[in-house]
Amino acid sequence: MVLCIAGVSLTLHYLLDLSWGAAVLIGAILAPTDPVLATLVQVSDAQDDDPVRFSLSGEAGLNDGVAFPFVILGLILQQSDTQPWLSEWLIKDMLWAVASGVLCGYWMGRGLGKLTLYLRTRNEDSTVSPNDYLALALVALAYVVAESLQGYGFLAVFAAGLGLRQAEVQTSAGPLEPAAEHLVQPVVGHQHLAPELAVKGNVKELDESQVAAGIMLGDMLAFGSLVERAMEVFLVTLLGVVLLEHWDWRALYIGGALFIVIRPLSVLILSSGGSLKLLQRGLLGWLGIRGVGSLYYLFYALNHGLATPLAGESTDLVLSVVALSILMHGLSVQPLISRYTAWKARCG
Repeated sequence: MVLCIAGVSLTLHYLLDLSWGAAVLIGAILAPTDPVLATLVQVSDAQDDDPVRFSLSGEAGLNDGVAFPFVILGLILQQSDTQPWLSEWLIKDMLWAVASGVLCGYWMGRGLGKLTLYLRTRNEDSTVSPNDYLALALVALAYVVAESLQGYGFLAVFAAGLGLRQAEVQTSAGPLEPAAEHLVQPVVGHQHLAPELAVKGNVKELDESQVAAGIMLGDMLAFGSLVERAMEVFLVTLLGVVLLEHWDWRALYIGGALFIVIRPLSVLILSSGGSLKLLQRGLLGWLGIRGVGSLYYLFYALNHGLATPLAGESTDLVLSVVALSILMHGLSVQPLISRYTAWKARCG
């Protein structure tokens, strides 16, 4: 993402003659990968170790830690090129905001997970309590607490998920055994069934804390998947409504440079000498879909001092590039992933 920010910023500055502040801002807004809009490139579960899906999902989760500081930098530069930005950006918006967001979110997720499992085990409530509300509560609490500490709320939510997963993994019977989520799965309507009928799996070999962990994580992952699909519909509908008024033909140059040149070259450079095959590196280079993250950063900039002339230009370019990404990546992801799956099966 850092290389993408640099590449897009250079393109905007020299091709479209934008100021460095505006170029860095739009480059940072367009940098994040957002596989929420392409569920086929997300990891399917905690045991999915496919390097392509794992890399794209991890990159999307770390968007705030990488892209957000450069969004702040672009805002600072476009407001005034002469004001001192070292203490304001490097220390506060880079070091403090990233560290506080990660640490706050991780320990909140881990602590809430442990507390929930303890209370449910103690009160023999391992299969009954609704877990959808727990997911919403964790997202809201992590975001609000991180923002109150001037950290990055989205990054805190991502770290909270990692902390919650760590609390669940620790319920496994042994260090070499899979996490509880893969030992037991909740059935639909498990809240209204007896415990022995509420889950799938060999429950007799598990203790109550493992059953509670499996139920909790299974419900939360299903709820998260539902929210993602609802977000897909909302985002595509929103773009369709506003794109006619905000289309900017220059997005063809920016999107083409980002999708075909900048991101693929960045992936090839950084992954050279690693264990990834050329096909996997090519997929990583192409499947950098833009979506919800870019819209969030755009709205953040519009509400934090973005100058009026630049606000309209930034909105048009970002919405147009995101629309191009949804079109191009959306049409290509299914056949590419199908061929990739067949290639993996042939290679064993």
